[in-house]
Amino acid sequence: MSLLRLIPELPLLKRELIELSNRRRTYVVRFFGAIVLLTIVVLRFYETMNTLTAAQMYVPPGMRAPNRYLGSGGQVFFAVVPMLFYCVQLLMPALICGAITIEKERNTLGTLFVTRLSPMTIVLEKLASRLVPMLTFLLLSFPLLAFVYSLGGVDTVVLLSSLWLLLCECVFIASIGLLCSSWFATTASAFICSYIITLLLVIASNLLRLGASIPFLTPFSVWQLAFTPSGGGYYQSGWFVDWLQQASSGTGAAAGGSVWLRVFAIVLSSAPSMFAAAFFLLLARVFLIRRAFVSSSSALLRVFKRVDTFFTALNDRTTGGRVLINDHESLPLFDPVAWRERAKKSLGKARYLFRILVVLEGPVLFICVGTAAFSGSRDFSGLHGLLMLMWGVAAMILAMKSATMISSERTRETLEALLSTPLTAQEIVQQKIDGLRRLMIVLSIPIFSIHLTLLLMHVDPGSVLRTLNPTTLFFIAFYGVMIVMTTATVMHLIAWLSALAGLRSPTQARSVMSALTVLGVWMMVAIFVTDPRSGIYRSVSIVFGAAGDSGNYYSGFSYGQRSIPDAPAAILATVACMFRPDGSIQANESILVPISGASLRGWEIFAPFSQTQAMAFLASLAVFAVHFLLTVLTRRVTLRLAPRLLGRNENAHVPNRDDNRLTAGVTDVREMAV
Repeated sequence: MSLLRLIPELPLLKRELIELSNRRRTYVVRFFGAIVLLTIVVLRFYETMNTLTAAQMYVPPGMRAPNRYLGSGGQVFFAVVPMLFYCVQLLMPALICGAITIEKERNTLGTLFVTRLSPMTIVLEKLASRLVPMLTFLLLSFPLLAFVYSLGGVDTVVLLSSLWLLLCECVFIASIGLLCSSWFATTASAFICSYIITLLLVIASNLLRLGASIPFLTPFSVWQLAFTPSGGGYYQSGWFVDWLQQASSGTGAAAGGSVWLRVFAIVLSSAPSMFAAAFFLLLARVFLIRRAFVSSSSALLRVFKRVDTFFTALNDRTTGGRVLINDHESLPLFDPVAWRERAKKSLGKARYLFRILVVLEGPVLFICVGTAAFSGSRDFSGLHGLLMLMWGVAAMILAMKSATMISSERTRETLEALLSTPLTAQEIVQQKIDGLRRLMIVLSIPIFSIHLTLLLMHVDPGSVLRTLNPTTLFFIAFYGVMIVMTTATVMHLIAWLSALAGLRSPTQARSVMSALTVLGVWMMVAIFVTDPRSGIYRSVSIVFGAAGDSGNYYSGFSYGQRSIPDAPAAILATVACMFRPDGSIQANESILVPISGASLRGWEIFAPFSQTQAMAFLASLAVFAVHFLLTVLTRRVTLRLAPRLLGRNENAHVPNRDDNRLTAGVTDVREMAV
């Protein structure tokens, strides 16, 4: 009994774990996570076995070794472990961002303060309550790692060090999310900030890998530096890099060292990230008290107000206070909810949207001008990456705004007042989406700038004006029309899909996580299945005759060369683009290839139907038609489910606008008569 008294009670941890265990989505996430991990391991194992089998094809049957598959576990292991690190970076912020903000939103944080729990105890137990679900998710992969380890090719030091660094990665990312949860008043703000800081850390770590002898030592960076050749081919040779690689491999000065000494070297290398995590936890403990009862007003609105103050003072000093466009108060005529979204929300006002446009368009325009002026390549990959980045930013902003359009009303306790108006549930949701049109226009301008730069890099305006080729002019105009229609369609698809995902969520954080999860899963699964370099796509291409005799999907393609059958490969690539969220964007880029004759990399999804102008034309129209129909279907489903998800009884008679005006007129006449 004396030993049992030494075990702490941990009441807050017990409460948190009981709440998590009673949620159905905990087990749903574990189930689908296990399916994804199993799929990745099976596919990697299948590719490794095919490679080894192909290597044994030219060996006489009597000379083939029966244990030729032994030692192949290393290839699968080094393909699976990075996926686990990416899962931690993707899931951990979402798990922990609401650890403290939920207490603030429920007004129960003050109750925790009057208990005997110290602030540091609250922080640590909150941290442990979110680490346990993440660790149980990682435990699902341990039997798979054990099977891979049994095949051989994986050193014991690599296995033990990988497990330790995965634990460090969980603690490191969790400390960042807990700090954001302690600082912000709402879960949505903590959710966004957690992912932004995690993304910045990943980008900084990758940038410092480019020629840095002492890289930014996140746990994943330590793993890459220790167990990949030359840190993945990025790190320069330096005293730290050489020491860590020698210690992890047992060569050089560390030759003859025991397993535990080599593991200790990895543990020592992870010390900076652990010190950083401890520092973040101390900051979370400080902010837990100081920001326990902060206002839940919009952080973006506060930033805009400070920017307004700065620019107003600057305008007073420089121009004497002249204003080109004055703010004016107006009243809605027919669409009150859409008017409220445009006139009263921070992301609906014209002046705030203009500042967002300047922030987004400035760097994009600078990169586009520099690329068009100094790059001699028509297929410059940097612009493709910038285009995907801008689409990612636009999708995240639209998803958050659309997903929280109803949950924000629930949080502010204004949904009941909104439902008491003579508007139907379908009209409320439709007007909420209509209020985002200004934001969509602002987000589409940087995307149009990138597409215009790609057009100028593929087509010489001088030669086009001199020749005036009708076919070239038609496809240039067709490219411009398709870009506008595609951008509008994809943005509306994201908005309606996010609105459907967050329509029933009671909190803003859950609605945002639901919308981003739906979009993220769709993107990852679609890219994984339709990537020409994946085993699934290559298998399908072989079955349908869309690959050559060697079984390769597409290799060494350049305009005018046809190494595979045209029709099967083009049809298969068109169908693949239909299932991808960015499929219409990829298909539109194929229009420029026949015009300019630019060369393509073999793994481009739109390479097969880029051979001729007719194939690119038909593929772009087909992909756009499917995405347009998907947008219409998503809109109908959302509007159909809106009354039930909002708890609105639509069976009662709801007067239309004409009835409202007539009723108001009769009421005015009666009052005048009295």
